[in-house]
Amino acid sequence: MTFQYQYGDVILAHGDNIFSEAIQNFTGSFYSHAAMCVNNGKVIEMLHDGFNYNNNGYINGARAFMVIRHRRLYYSPYPEIQRLIIKMRNYVEFLRKNPPKYDYFEIIRQAVELLKSKGNVFFRNGEDFSVSELMETGRRLICSALIDSVYEKTGIDLFPGREPYSITPADIAELAYGPNSVFIVIQRYMPR
Repeated sequence: MTFQYQYGDVILAHGDNIFSEAIQNFTGSFYSHAAMCVNNGKVIEMLHDGFNYNNNGYINGARAFMVIRHRRLYYSPYPEIQRLIIKMRNYVEFLRKNPPKYDYFEIIRQAVELLKSKGNVFFRNGEDFSVSELMETGRRLICSALIDSVYEKTGIDLFPGREPYSITPADIAELAYGPNSVFIVIQRYMPR
């Protein structure tokens, strides 16, 4: 069965390396990476070397993944869907011309926050790091923050009250489950 991906569809991928396993363990999620479908079989994503605009290698790959679509891009009247996609395209083109760098400090900050929330004795009050100490201000993102920022620039706030840099692939995956889900699962792929 061939699936037709739409601009703005989100791919959540299961990792296959030690870094991905660490993200999965820290967040308690099967998914450790997020990418977004864009033009003609392409995806945008944040990788270790920064912003990438590549062919969609997930559809032919060996990694498990799930494709989700925002309800507004699924159920809205066609002119509204086109308006949202045009906004996404404009912001993605801006990112292609001004590519952000990968934010390793945000990964560390999220790991520290998760360890603190689990009561880890290594991070007692007064010994943790502030965001300003861990993250240089500027345009640095991680994979899930890229997705959230594109949606936010489109006028869809996936996580009201939270900054895009603090979002994980697990947070995005949670938006596809439950009675009030904002994403619809379009496809799941599990390699044999």
